[in-house]
Amino acid sequence: MQTSYSASKDVNRPTLGKLASLAPIDGTAGGSWAPRGRTVPLHPPLVLGKLVLLSSMLFVMFPQIDLSVSRFFADGTHFYLSGDRLLVLIRDANRMLPYLVVPVMLVLLAARPVRRSAPQISKRALFVLLTYALGSAVMVHAFKFFFGRARPQHVIEFGGAMEFTPAWQFASMCESSCSFPSGEAASAAAFMAVLVFVPDAYRKYAAAVIVPLSIFVALNRVVMGAHFLSDAVLGWLLVCWLMFWLHGKMGLKTGA
Repeated sequence: MQTSYSASKDVNRPTLGKLASLAPIDGTAGGSWAPRGRTVPLHPPLVLGKLVLLSSMLFVMFPQIDLSVSRFFADGTHFYLSGDRLLVLIRDANRMLPYLVVPVMLVLLAARPVRRSAPQISKRALFVLLTYALGSAVMVHAFKFFFGRARPQHVIEFGGAMEFTPAWQFASMCESSCSFPSGEAASAAAFMAVLVFVPDAYRKYAAAVIVPLSIFVALNRVVMGAHFLSDAVLGWLLVCWLMFWLHGKMGLKTGA
């Protein structure tokens, strides 16, 4: 009797094989966890979208950040680095980049019938052109028109006659050359789209140089007193989001 009881007890006991067959795998029915060793892919548009949202909340909830940062580079009502030769040179170089990049992209776009690899090259050229056109042109000027934010040197706190307004607030303080977002920051971000032409083996090294330079150029306008910090940060992030979104929608194969 005791032996038969033990046998029946062992039969009803779930074995390791049975347990393994019931374990949830890949988030299918019965669980949502992924197997060990599997990496969760990052989605740059989603990450950048969250950064835009969090940055916007920060600047809207604490607008004094903009004034404090701008005040750091001001001597009373004068921005003492506004005429610095090196900073002006960097600004002018950034303004000239679209006039160099866009014609080259147009030539590459027109080269489609010439080379066997032209279709992929043309798609990359179109990607760069769309990043510049939709990001640093259409989006920036549309936002400047709708929000009408005054530049730092034009607000009362720095000797101007206009009121300071936080980011994303409809202000109608200016009709042209408004502050939000920064066109130079957007253009600096758009230039990073040319990284699609860099071969895979060298892209991370090129990005290690271009991305910090792009950020420096964007913040350069804050140092000169031409933009608030939120103008530069959000202008740069918005174009980065657009760039990665376009990259995914166009199904680009980066590298060479």
